[in-house]
Amino acid sequence: MHLLTIDTGNTRTKAVLFNREGSLVASAVFSENRVQDLTDWLVQFRVDHVIRSITGECAWELADLAIGGLNIDLSHETSLPIKILYTTAHTLGRDRIAGACGAAAMFPGKPCLIVDAGTCVTTDVVNSNGLFLGGNISPGLQMRLQAMHTFTANLPLEVPGWPPYPFGDSTQHALQNGAALGILMEIEGHFHRAQHAFGEVIVVMTGGDGPFLASQLKCPIFAVPELVAHGLFQILDFNVKQLL
Repeated sequence: MHLLTIDTGNTRTKAVLFNREGSLVASAVFSENRVQDLTDWLVQFRVDHVIRSITGECAWELADLAIGGLNIDLSHETSLPIKILYTTAHTLGRDRIAGACGAAAMFPGKPCLIVDAGTCVTTDVVNSNGLFLGGNISPGLQMRLQAMHTFTANLPLEVPGWPPYPFGDSTQHALQNGAALGILMEIEGHFHRAQHAFGEVIVVMTGGDGPFLASQLKCPIFAVPELVAHGLFQILDFNVKQLL
């Protein structure tokens, strides 16, 4: 049995195929959100069930893939292996739901702080009982650098970097420190607050800027690049088991 997860974001679509045991079989990334690209790739596999998470826009339906079994478009109404304690569950990002499910499955019975460093930085908490308590959202690395350039008259647009000094000795280094160190301190602050509330806390990091930030973090972390895909698998597997 093969289970397919599809993560459609703002700029790309990522498809990951898992076997019944949760091991990754194959994956592909498509820069354009076209169903034909996905169907051309899937022709080499047998797929029994599929789940899709949409955080951007998508012009095609899951039915277009003609996959038998369960076809789940993830929403706040989808049956989940964790419980969501979020007062606006209908606005909760699908990637945040999936990341929380992935972390809870990887570290059962442990409080987790899930950090997704992408366009925005999200920091979410799942407690030891598998309850999603909520989290915070702030601008991501590129967004911070872009905003400082766009909303001021004279600040240049800089690329991410790690200057040699904690206080920038130039405008370039000041901007780079302000963006990157600001995020580091934010993550470490959330970690210490979670520690105070729960004791031992597992920090799970994912997202495109995760490797860049993880190299400088002072708190112990588990880097899981495919966290959202693993979480989507957990949700799909949870629903498949309900059919058995």
